Amino acid sequence: MTEKHWQFYTAATAVIAVLVSVYCLSEDITGIFVHLYYIPILIASYQYRERGLLLSLFLVMVYLLLVFFYFPGNAQVLIEGCIRAFALMAIAAIISVLSGRIQTHVDALQREIDEHKNTEEALRQSESRYMELSITDDLTGLYNQRHFYNLLQAEIERTERYGRPLSLLLLDIDDFKHFNDTYGHMEGDRVLERIGATIQRCIRRTDWAFRYGGEEFTVFMPETEGDQAEIVAERIRSEFAAERFRPVPGCEEIKTVSIGIAGYRPGEDMKDFINRADRFMYEAKKRGKDQVCSSA
Repeated sequence: MTEKHWQFYTAATAVIAVLVSVYCLSEDITGIFVHLYYIPILIASYQYRERGLLLSLFLVMVYLLLVFFYFPGNAQVLIEGCIRAFALMAIAAIISVLSGRIQTHVDALQREIDEHKNTEEALRQSESRYMELSITDDLTGLYNQRHFYNLLQAEIERTERYGRPLSLLLLDIDDFKHFNDTYGHMEGDRVLERIGATIQRCIRRTDWAFRYGGEEFTVFMPETEGDQAEIVAERIRSEFAAERFRPVPGCEEIKTVSIGIAGYRPGEDMKDFINRADRFMYEAKKRGKDQVCSSA
């Protein structure tokens, strides 16, 4: 029941009770049930506080007028009616005041609860943000090396358990040190940012990309055979080679990346797995750079 429905119900009940009382008074009917309209008046006082009190006062005045109208010459009845009326007014006022104080405390408690919830939510978001920052490379937006080792170990265990394929890509930007020495670290950072964006754009949602260190990057690909990994690696290589860098006015540079791919072998140690991908990456450099070299 909404507040408007409850307000209408309370007021209507009070009016009906007054009409019943009028009938009882006119028929000279007495008894405790004649004054049942006290109940909706008190309910209104509690439910609506100030408005309820005003409604109570209005109904009490109606009651006094009815008593005076039907018993104009009976002083005892008039006095009893006034006593009942003022008692009712006092009770309504007390209930209204107490209701207001209770509601004030309830509102304050609710605000405190809401503030506590907001603080908890802010702490959760802060903790989540801190955890994200602790595993993310600031420059490229990829995950960092520490997170790489943790996730790869877990993925190797899953691969061993279910006998599913797992491929690892190791990438290194060709001649990056020369570029850095020639144009400075700020321009080198732009290259790192661009390769990070290229990797993120080319890999699938099920793949994981990391900045392995310096200009080296790695991607491991669950549920992926070597030929599928080569397709993704070639996409990264070709898209990065299509990028254009302008470290100084009038100078356009092209950067390339060498990529080694290794497929996980059952029972292989994680370190050996990474080293194999690393060897294939250096083999790609020996073959002239801007290459993808695989064990497949």
